[in-house]
Amino acid sequence: MPDTSRVGEYALKRKIAAVLKAEIAGSEAAPVAGARLTDARAAVRIASERNGGRMLPVAAEPEALVAEFQSAVEAVRAAVDVQATLRARNKGLPPVDQLAFRIAIAIGEVIEGAGDVPEETLSTTQRLIGLAAPGGVCLSRSVRDAVVSKLKLHQLDLTIEGERPEPTSQHTLVERPKKAAASAGRSVGLSDVARNAIAVAALVFSLAAIALWMLERRSEAPPPSAGAPQAATPAPASQAEVKAKPVAGTLEFKPAYAPDPAVVLTAQRMLPQAWSDCHGTSADKAVDACKRLLDSGIPKGDELADIQMWNGKALRDRHELDKALEAFDASLAAKPTAEAYSLRGNVHYDKGTWDKAIADYAETIRLDPKNGEAFNNRAWTYYRAGRHKEALADADTAVRLLAKEAYVWDTRGHIHAKLGNRDAAISDFRAALAIDPANVASRDGLTSLGVN
Repeated sequence: MPDTSRVGEYALKRKIAAVLKAEIAGSEAAPVAGARLTDARAAVRIASERNGGRMLPVAAEPEALVAEFQSAVEAVRAAVDVQATLRARNKGLPPVDQLAFRIAIAIGEVIEGAGDVPEETLSTTQRLIGLAAPGGVCLSRSVRDAVVSKLKLHQLDLTIEGERPEPTSQHTLVERPKKAAASAGRSVGLSDVARNAIAVAALVFSLAAIALWMLERRSEAPPPSAGAPQAATPAPASQAEVKAKPVAGTLEFKPAYAPDPAVVLTAQRMLPQAWSDCHGTSADKAVDACKRLLDSGIPKGDELADIQMWNGKALRDRHELDKALEAFDASLAAKPTAEAYSLRGNVHYDKGTWDKAIADYAETIRLDPKNGEAFNNRAWTYYRAGRHKEALADADTAVRLLAKEAYVWDTRGHIHAKLGNRDAAISDFRAALAIDPANVASRDGLTSLGVN
């Protein structure tokens, strides 16, 4: 039975969950602060939610990144996703711009409905964060026991001064750089564990296999043979080295779960804030965000097509029509879509290049034969170009497809008026006003026909 505590008039139920806490390694006031920090924090939220977690507000720490999970496996998977994403993001950046998180996962209480995390749970995760290396994940023993068989984590035996001490209750997942195999087997962050746990040994898990596996897929080197990646056996250490510092055995991490590089290495995951802003409501903010995404070199294929299309829309809103056309051209080169053709047609219409606009709307209709907006836009462009009979045919189709939209009736009303079909024009303008009484164009159309 869950414990029940009383806060004001509300009975709040406590439940047990796997709790993940992430904390930036270093000062948030450093040069890495700003947009990169916002993106990195968003990566934690996205990975947590993608793996079934729920972000929890912390009253005492408004900026804290804390998430609860129904299972420890989900929490560890989220942590692996976060560190793999940040590792890939840091790869092309200078050291001063790189970001790393320390992540802790423990089993603890959370309060349902309170919008907060109990102090004892925060205290536990904060203590574990102190043992994690930058880019690492520190697990409580209960979390380790819950995931070790399911994720097939192979433990690292640690010896200090030649003796085998008792295991500690914390276990740390750390990234192992390429040099680790030739440095007496010492993993990144072991000094942190030794300093905090003093003369006690830890079971240490590595995220290195994930990072190396991702890099191998992107390099020219042939893929490894069947089976999970194996880390090299470290070079033997001298007796003096054994007494001076911890000596690790062969480091292995064979995850049954590993993030797909095609999923991790995406602009949406690596630069989530910029991704959101790129198709936001502010044109200026969207242009800046889209530029960040494009300058990163990350977007490819469908992502590149989407970003260039959003960029084109924002540039059109800023009346930078030539740049907008360049963006739509790039979007269509990456992936021809009906939406991109339609939007490029709008820019050609703005520039008064009727034939090009008509051609783009025609391509939109070819790809999406039920696109009523494209029929309406082509009808209006035909109208502006003086091709009234062709305009009427498209307007008829637009009215059939979008009968509940006032603007298609207004378009056809103007075409009928130009063709001298007075009664039909009046009927269409009135139909538009019945749907949208504020339609100024239809009111003006009736006035021009001498109808009140």
